[in-house]
Amino acid sequence: MNKIKSDSNKIKVEIIVRDGCNFSYETLKSLLLLRDDHPEMMLSVVNIDQNTDNRRTIGGITPSIWVNNKLWFLGSFSSEKFQTRLSALVP
Repeated sequence: MNKIKSDSNKIKVEIIVRDGCNFSYETLKSLLLLRDDHPEMMLSVVNIDQNTDNRRTIGGITPSIWVNNKLWFLGSFSSEKFQTRLSALVP
């Protein structure tokens, strides 16, 4: 029997970026590529210059990457470390 996919199986990944931060956009590109290999990842992007509702960054440091409402990266990013940690969340 096939398992039914639901939002409870999804892993919420949020990247917070700002205009003009090239590292934010390079990190976003990496996350978009990783999403192809991790269909359980629900990726959302928040630009703090355009959306003042969510300023989940510390001191304006970007990128900020939150996974299931926990801060994983702040101002840095490692694709290998991200994949390792993400794989540990997959049932």
